[in-house]
Amino acid sequence: MKRIRKILLWALLLLYFPIMLSFVGEHQEAVVCRDVVVTVKDSADTRFVTGAEIREAVLGKYENTLGKELTSVSMFEIENFIKKHPAIKTCEVYQTIGGFLRVDLEQHLPLIRVFENTRTYYIDEDGQEMPVFDNFSARVLVVSGELDGKMDDLFRLARIFRNDPFWDAQIEQVYVKRNGDFVMVPRVGDHLILLGPPERVEEKLRNLRALYKQGLSPREWNNYQVINLKFKGQVLCSKKRNI
Repeated sequence: MKRIRKILLWALLLLYFPIMLSFVGEHQEAVVCRDVVVTVKDSADTRFVTGAEIREAVLGKYENTLGKELTSVSMFEIENFIKKHPAIKTCEVYQTIGGFLRVDLEQHLPLIRVFENTRTYYIDEDGQEMPVFDNFSARVLVVSGELDGKMDDLFRLARIFRNDPFWDAQIEQVYVKRNGDFVMVPRVGDHLILLGPPERVEEKLRNLRALYKQGLSPREWNNYQVINLKFKGQVLCSKKRNI
């Protein structure tokens, strides 16, 4: 008798299972898109785009997305559309329970802003060029001057600054002279820093840090016109003429 009951139970389960799958499938197909939710992961550091702007762009391009069955929404197509924005580095579009279309974005992080002849642009942390945007200006190292053949050196220098909180806060601009010397402009102190050619950079910066930390008080930084790091093992300070 027990054996017969087990057989009947399994038979009922086998009949019931396909019906449930069919019901679940029909239910999923009936789920419509309630909203598009955009998350910009690095929005605290870089604000070239906002979630609201991307949402508006998606709904403007794909007008019938809201209220449309999620199974009919092409996430791949939406991803490719968003990735065309020059500020977007990565994009992932996926569905969530409840009928929401989620968009997770990561922006390009600029490292340098270049002023070259009549144009200006950013170089991001991957060494890729990206345009300047009207709605947001990134606080990054500014480079200008005779830049031909110097961008690799400037990129390496900018990475050194970015990885060191002291230099990232202190150096705001690098100008390349016609003879190839690099001149740095600090945020604090009314002086210029002659780095010279981009060689022995770490050694020169160690010497300059020692001068800032041990040789000069912050009040004295404005007394000098040029701090010269060009020569090996030396830091030469030229005072302003009226001091």
